Amino acid sequence: MKSLHLSTIALLSFAGAGWMAACSTDHPGQDATQDTEQQLSDTELDTAAGACRGPRPPVASGKLAFSSGLANYDAAYTKALGVITADVKNGVFIAGQNWDQVWTRDTSYSIDLGAGLLYPDVAKKTLEGMTEDDAAGKVWIQDKAGHFGGWPNLSDAIVGAQGAWSLYLTTGDQPLLAWSYGITVNSLRRAERDVFKPDSGLFGGCSSFMESNSGYPKKYENTKTLLAQTKALSTNLLYYRGYVVAAKMAKLLNKPADVAEFEAKAEALKKAINDHLWMPEKGYYAYFEDENGVKEEKMEGTGESFAILWGVADAAKTRSILRKTYVTQWGIPSLWPQYPEWMNYDAGDADYYHNGMVWPFVQGYWGWAATQSKNVPRFQYEFDRIRALSEKNATFQEFYTPENGNPDGSPRQLWSASGYLSMVYHGIFGMTFDPTGVSFAPVVPPAFHQSTLDNIPYRGMTLHASVTGNGTRVARFSVDGVEQADRRIPANLTGTHRVDIVMTQCGQN
Repeated sequence: MKSLHLSTIALLSFAGAGWMAACSTDHPGQDATQDTEQQLSDTELDTAAGACRGPRPPVASGKLAFSSGLANYDAAYTKALGVITADVKNGVFIAGQNWDQVWTRDTSYSIDLGAGLLYPDVAKKTLEGMTEDDAAGKVWIQDKAGHFGGWPNLSDAIVGAQGAWSLYLTTGDQPLLAWSYGITVNSLRRAERDVFKPDSGLFGGCSSFMESNSGYPKKYENTKTLLAQTKALSTNLLYYRGYVVAAKMAKLLNKPADVAEFEAKAEALKKAINDHLWMPEKGYYAYFEDENGVKEEKMEGTGESFAILWGVADAAKTRSILRKTYVTQWGIPSLWPQYPEWMNYDAGDADYYHNGMVWPFVQGYWGWAATQSKNVPRFQYEFDRIRALSEKNATFQEFYTPENGNPDGSPRQLWSASGYLSMVYHGIFGMTFDPTGVSFAPVVPPAFHQSTLDNIPYRGMTLHASVTGNGTRVARFSVDGVEQADRRIPANLTGTHRVDIVMTQCGQN
């Protein structure tokens, strides 16, 4: 992609976020989470289940709404909704103001992060247009980029499987399931034919979305075949997820032989990723393995996040990644450390925009990953940063510079706004979707005392949810006034339902 370069914009203060001050250190990425997860688990005390009672907040009018009592967070949610609405053109999602076309990865990541939940029909129509013909049959279309071209140098088209699976979970659309299964299987076959490297057990090709010179060492500049020999963390994790999703789809479609095949391939790829890309001395995964089998000892924001979210990283690795991955004062960067050769911000942004910039959709995945181990400090740090970035101008920008948070790239970027939605849906409300329902496991920073989410469409329902208190431990969970032990709503309900969650910590700053 080619983006616009915006002039420098003055640094804004973190208004309304004084509770975050302890995270703003000389090395915020390290100090913000060092050992805090263990401290929380060691010292957090349960209060009586009834300690956090209080009136249920009223349901807002028939509009989508998030209310937390913290005006800047609520305003960012409203802004995100406006961005996503404006990025619906002719019934499909476009990438942003400067990118009025459909992209496989932008769409799929945006659906997964939250846009698909709100716009299921738009998401489905967009996915249905994201295929191309191959000898294997219809496959997910591969995005192309100016510096490295398309397939097989870029090879992350399998991301379409994650978008389709996420949409199925929130809609229960059986025709979508059957159709996307065929596209996903064909796409896996194409990748096995064209980009699988038997010597390593990994898939070759560019890192997902970082498809410019600025995301790689100088020797790869404008190359194609050389880049195609590298094996990127994020792209391999997408193939791992592709196998897992294919197995889940096959199970629902009663194809047991396919389930066994794809589960076995997923496990083999998981092992290869851990064998070849984990760096115990660093405490996180390598960005990629080069053409000579040498690890590129940088971290990759999407890759570290996916490894946690999709279970490639075990519990010990997850704790290590969350503690040791570098995070800038404006949030997690796309890669780090930066490449010195791509630091000229006075050039066109294609000369630097993948070189350690802060991309809000990456922040969305990183915050989501932090919730998986209930790491409140890491989640709240990233949530505050994406919120602060949203206040830089009238939109959610494509990316921001790590030194000062200056907005850059395209305004009104779809996946940037979706990254903020993820903080609310997967963080504050802890929503997790599976084929049988949606469960809730909130991860709530101390400043949030009462949060509500209204008019969320889910399958045949409209949901209104509230979370009272903060922390990660649930004292009470009720649906329509009736307490439930399993903290979930089954997928077969219809109509309007109210979810009320009370946390064990209430009013504690």
